[in-house]
Amino acid sequence: MRRILFLAAFLSALWAQPLLAAPDQPKQLTAEQWREDLRFMAAELKTRHANLYHKVSQAKFDAAVADLDRRIPQLQRNQIIVGMMRIAALVGDGHTRIEPRKDKAFGFRSLPLTLYWFDDGIYVRAAITDHRDLLGARIEAVGGVPIAESIRRVSELVSTETLSGPRLFVPRYLAMPDILQALGLSDSREAATLTLVRDGHRSTVRVPAGEVAPPWPGDTDISLVTPDGWIDARSAAQPLWLQAPLDYHRLIELPGGSLYAQLNMVADAKTETLSAFGDRILERSKALNSKAIVLDLRLNQGGNGELRQGFVRSLIKAEDADTRLFVLTARGTFSASQFILDDLDRLTDALFIGEPASSRPTGYGDAFRSTLSNSGISVRTSIKYWQSGQDMRPYTPVDLAPAYRFADYAAGRDPMLEAALAFSSAQLLDQRLIEGAGKGAAAIGAVASDPIYRYADIEASARRTSMQLVRAKEQPAAIALARWTAERFPQSSDAATVLALVADSAGLKDEAVKAARTAVALDPNNRFVTAILAQTKP
Repeated sequence: MRRILFLAAFLSALWAQPLLAAPDQPKQLTAEQWREDLRFMAAELKTRHANLYHKVSQAKFDAAVADLDRRIPQLQRNQIIVGMMRIAALVGDGHTRIEPRKDKAFGFRSLPLTLYWFDDGIYVRAAITDHRDLLGARIEAVGGVPIAESIRRVSELVSTETLSGPRLFVPRYLAMPDILQALGLSDSREAATLTLVRDGHRSTVRVPAGEVAPPWPGDTDISLVTPDGWIDARSAAQPLWLQAPLDYHRLIELPGGSLYAQLNMVADAKTETLSAFGDRILERSKALNSKAIVLDLRLNQGGNGELRQGFVRSLIKAEDADTRLFVLTARGTFSASQFILDDLDRLTDALFIGEPASSRPTGYGDAFRSTLSNSGISVRTSIKYWQSGQDMRPYTPVDLAPAYRFADYAAGRDPMLEAALAFSSAQLLDQRLIEGAGKGAAAIGAVASDPIYRYADIEASARRTSMQLVRAKEQPAAIALARWTAERFPQSSDAATVLALVADSAGLKDEAVKAARTAVALDPNNRFVTAILAQTKP
């Protein structure tokens, strides 16, 4: 069960502070004390994790622990902790982690800048007044190391299970000189040297470390929250989704008959249960005869997933012929909010917009927190396996993925909400593939490579659409799309199966048999092509 860690009132008070006061100097530990903590950390992971070696081999894990143990006498405190972060990240799930976001014991200071990873790069989006001249600058290098390599190094410390995890954490870690120095991206724990581009002009600046940022709230993404007293690069009004990140339940009626529902934590609010929030959405939607309900989970990092059933039931009831359900997801969508994604993906016709969640439909969670006795650093370990049916996809596919660029942020735009409110069925991937199939492979490829579908399940859509074309007796288009799909996904038994079925329906027996044999070679348990193979002569 995902536990709620903080009350909203406490969080609001906490984030009224611009920065924490500098902590006392961490206690200096001996090499043997660090080794004791490392051994304890490894033992906790091995003892408590539901399946520690689901991604990393035991040999690789043990070798990483032994390597850090051997090097501890030559390492500084920050380097040892970064080494522990890397070991936890090797496990390969988002809940097994050692990271500074919620751990005061780290004591890692941050630059007086806030970075964010937009679709066109990592930018300085907020800063203290003394560094306002850096606002809107894109980072090209850190410590002279090109940003792509800097991202790669930092990503090794991110405990994640999808491609979205690094997009959330890398900007935060890039603003911590303790981490940069440990990774060879800075010559000092006291500052960072950044190569920046702003308005076409390149410059290199050395930014001294500030103080320790306050810990994040338990289950809400606040990476776009600007500390009090800082200057923000956004010149326009704050967009709707960022106006109240610490309000668990928000329901707002939009012009044009749409309803915006933001859930920032899978939790009961002080005056309303999560189930009651779902009822409220349903009631307002029916009263307004809403044409759309937009559920925003982009800041929702989890909570208590066992509270979601009544909420999801209300959303299922609210969706009908006149009301379309849209779900906005992003890198901040994680943990218990993944359960809601799973339910809505399976039980509704909801359209997903944004970027993938940081968690998978099936994965490990319920982090157990242990404290290392000497350093006080926390290690969290996934103790439960959550399986969503047979869904082993790397992330819940996203139907439409509008770009979110720095210019959008600066202008106060929200491309994801805009896409939901302006949606037309002509934008659906299935519909675009049907149109492309009638024009040949090049047109199909052009549709599939459109960035708006970069997180969509291209293969599933193409297979589904091929069969729709067969039923519509559009045989040339069906065979063109099925061939393209089998060529694009040569390791997919399902793609070969669809090609076999489509070719057989078009009377292309030789091609049908060849595709059927490929399907069986890829999956010996495939029974869908049995009849086609039976047509072959001994």
